[in-house]
Amino acid sequence: MTLVRVADLLNRPCPWLSSPGTEGAVVVSSRIRLARTWADYPFHRKLSRARQEELTSRLVEHLLSVIPEGVAFPMGGLDEFERAALVERQVISRELAAAKRPGAVVLAEERDLVVAAMVNEEDHLRLQVIGPGLNLSRLLERAVAIDQAMEKRVPWSTHPRLGYLTACHTNVGTALRASCMLHLPALAEIGELKQVLRALNVLHLAVRGDHGEGSEAAGHCYQISNARSLGHDEGWFAVSIHEAVGRVAQAELLARRQMLAKARSRLEDKVFRAWGLLSTARRLTTEELAGELSWLRLGTALDVLDQGTWAIPTDRRWRILDQLALLPQPAHLQVRSGTALDAPVRDEHRAHLVRALLAGRSPDVPRN
Repeated sequence: MTLVRVADLLNRPCPWLSSPGTEGAVVVSSRIRLARTWADYPFHRKLSRARQEELTSRLVEHLLSVIPEGVAFPMGGLDEFERAALVERQVISRELAAAKRPGAVVLAEERDLVVAAMVNEEDHLRLQVIGPGLNLSRLLERAVAIDQAMEKRVPWSTHPRLGYLTACHTNVGTALRASCMLHLPALAEIGELKQVLRALNVLHLAVRGDHGEGSEAAGHCYQISNARSLGHDEGWFAVSIHEAVGRVAQAELLARRQMLAKARSRLEDKVFRAWGLLSTARRLTTEELAGELSWLRLGTALDVLDQGTWAIPTDRRWRILDQLALLPQPAHLQVRSGTALDAPVRDEHRAHLVRALLAGRSPDVPRN
């Protein structure tokens, strides 16, 4: 991956967003995250700025040694829109984007996987591997390989009984977070989503919005992950999340079949209203796009939209839906336009971009 600027990244397809994903287009993506602390350094709250800069520099150097295709982006070298765009692309957290202290992210694209290593976020290192669909075992294998290579260079902070030590007690143990992002519009529509999410809480699983902790669900997308990381090994947690996500996906598929059988007219109305709005609107807010795009994804998955609606071949439609999920996001629009845009102008740019994509035209954003 040859990247010089964040703008270069935004012009590329996002490997982890490769719809329709798996489980009937329900599971959009999966992520493995490992938190690590360098034993030679205290947590960042106890580190001077000079020591934080030293820690960041040394970790980035080691990461680039074990991830040959990696590219480092120091947070101090990015403006607020570039940071926000990386959050929208889900390769850094909101905390790292907002932090004033030294930090960095090392990014690498490996076929359909993304490696995103956040340096000096809450922990010294948060190593993430992200991929499409439900594939946690493969992501865990890659993350462990990188972690083991790093451990030959960096002594991680561990406890003989507790395992890996982290800044937050909820991550102590394996320091693993395994998560999947699911699209659940049918469960929400038939009124069974809250019951399903409550059942996950009983199983000690966390349910968050599509951007993880502290975010709200947008477009019926939910992130399911383990709420604890102590008491079992990494493989056990990955398998547990895989099984739970599989059950939720089956519930969503059943709800979709119920809608087709018992409420097809209502389903078609929502899907075609979404198409009508997105293909003709002159202004679109982020929230409007997320809501209507959810129904467009569902309509595409269930083949509800007739052949005369799309102006593009079937094999390109999911690629367009993936572009619609990322390119019209606020910071993506700001970075791609090359200038600061106020909200009304962003809404106009967003609508222009959406209309162009749905018509199969160039996704270029108009410049002021």
